[in-house]
This record gives sequence, C-alpha cells and structure tokens, in this order.
Amino acid sequence: MTVLSVFFITHFHHFTINYWNKIHQGVNIKLFQFYEEKGDTMFSDEVKEGIKEIIRRMMEGVVNRRIVEEPWNPEEEKENKPFHFAIAPELVWKGSKFERSLVTSMGQIGWEQIARIIAEDYHGYAENGKAVIAQTYSGRLNHIRNILDQLEHKKNKRKPNWDVELAEVLAINEGEMERVHVTADLYVYNEKTNQYYYCEIKAPKPNSDQTKVSKEKMLKIKAMYPEDNHHVYYVLPYNPYGKREDYDHPHPKRWFDMINDEVVLMGKEFWDLMGGKGTYEDLIDIFKEVGQEYLPRINKDYFGIDD
Repeated sequence: MTVLSVFFITHFHHFTINYWNKIHQGVNIKLFQFYEEKGDTMFSDEVKEGIKEIIRRMMEGVVNRRIVEEPWNPEEEKENKPFHFAIAPELVWKGSKFERSLVTSMGQIGWEQIARIIAEDYHGYAENGKAVIAQTYSGRLNHIRNILDQLEHKKNKRKPNWDVELAEVLAINEGEMERVHVTADLYVYNEKTNQYYYCEIKAPKPNSDQTKVSKEKMLKIKAMYPEDNHHVYYVLPYNPYGKREDYDHPHPKRWFDMINDEVVLMGKEFWDLMGGKGTYEDLIDIFKEVGQEYLPRINKDYFGIDD
C-alpha cells in the first residue's frame, strides 16, 4: 500500500501500538504527525497544483463527512460496539472510523486524472476517456471472446497468460474486417519516441467484472494495433499488499497473472512510466504536502487535540 492511505494508516497503526507507553510517559501525542519534508519535487508548479487540487477534493470530502456531516457520536458508537469500547479506548475506534473513510475515498480519488496531468507534462499528450476506434479481423474478436469465456469458467482450466493469449489473437488473420470502438481510461502519446500507451486504471482491489472488461479492451486494442509501439497496461495505482509477488486479491487473478504478466503495472512501475524515474516518490511527497494542510483541522476538530 502506498501514497496517502499508507501515510495515514501507518501513523494510525503506530499510534495504536505505542499509545499506552507514551501516555504513561506524559508524552504530548499528536495524531498523524508527518515526517520531515523533503526538497522540491521534479514537477512544475502547474503540474503540482493540478495534482493537489484533485487530492484536496478527496480530503475535503473525508474531513467534511467525519467532522460536519456525520460527526463522531461516542454514545452511539459505544452502543453499536460495546465490546470494542470495553477492550480499547474511544480514541482507537475514532481513529479507525476516520481511516475507513479515508481508504474508501482513496479508491475514488481520480487516479486517472492525476496520471493524465503527469503524463501530459512528461510525454506531451494525454487524454482521459479516449475513444479508440479502428478495425480488426472478426476472427480475432471471436477468439478474444473465447479466451474470456475460458477464463471465466473454471471447468476449462485455462490460466491467464497475456503473452500466450495475445499471440493466439494476433495469429488469426481471417474473417471480415470489423469496426471496433473501446474507451481507454488513459491514453498517452509521446511524439518524440512515437510510443502509444493505453491504460486501464482500477482501484487496488478491483472486482472481477471490472477486470474482465479491462482485459477485453486491452486485447481489442492490440488486435487493432499489433505494432510494438502500441502498449496496453492494466494499472493499480498502488499495491495494498506491498510487494508485487505478494499481491493476493482474488478477483483480478482470474483474468491476469498478477505476478508475471508484464502488462500489469502496480504503483511505482506505473507512475515512473508516466512521469519518469522518481515520479512515484515525488507524488507521495505531494500527498504529504496536502495532508499537512489538513493536519490542524483533523487534530483539532476531529480528535480534539490542540497544537
């Protein structure tokens, strides 16, 4: 797990572990105390501000929901979770509720918009919701449907393998030419290198139907554009399991080999492709800066902790 969710969650877990010792030692506890700031990022001011505005919209929603729209009600919470409150203090569960809201909102933040801003600055052109329209053989489209059907039904015992599947599709050069229209979450074109990128960007724990649709779109794009300078990717903006080899959410594993398929990008792999080496770390720094803006309000208005 990475970016802002990691940042808040890591601090919350550290807090729950060390709370008792610190409180007995008389330490003044501040939730969500941020790490030291780093230097300037590689992003231009315009790019940086564009990213910040997207993050701020997400944070405004979380903070307003937890403080204004659905404020903490200790009596109601105790009534609903009597055993939880019996075994640990209120502040633990209060922090847990904020964490859940944050994690949920992180999945809806608009990763494709952030990626567009970064990719446009680095590659030259990027577009969300790009209509990809071209032609390919009907035989290829039929085989794509067959592959998806086989992956969906376990009795066929087919395992996902992007390279094998794509080779099967591109080996077919028969049937009528059919017009195909798909929409890519993110389309990027680098005129200098003449490279095209079509990205399906999903939440880190996507459902099966979403992933099936992405797989179908990716195979169709490559059926239309088999050239080596056209790249398709299934993207997770961060990996909630840490290391790639540890990714274990079951639903996308039906459609992709999440460990070995090179078209699957997670976290740093994706962000550095969109913005160059170091983009992933610089993006985390921007999230930290926005978090710092909201720190006083979270501490004071939600947790009741004054500076």
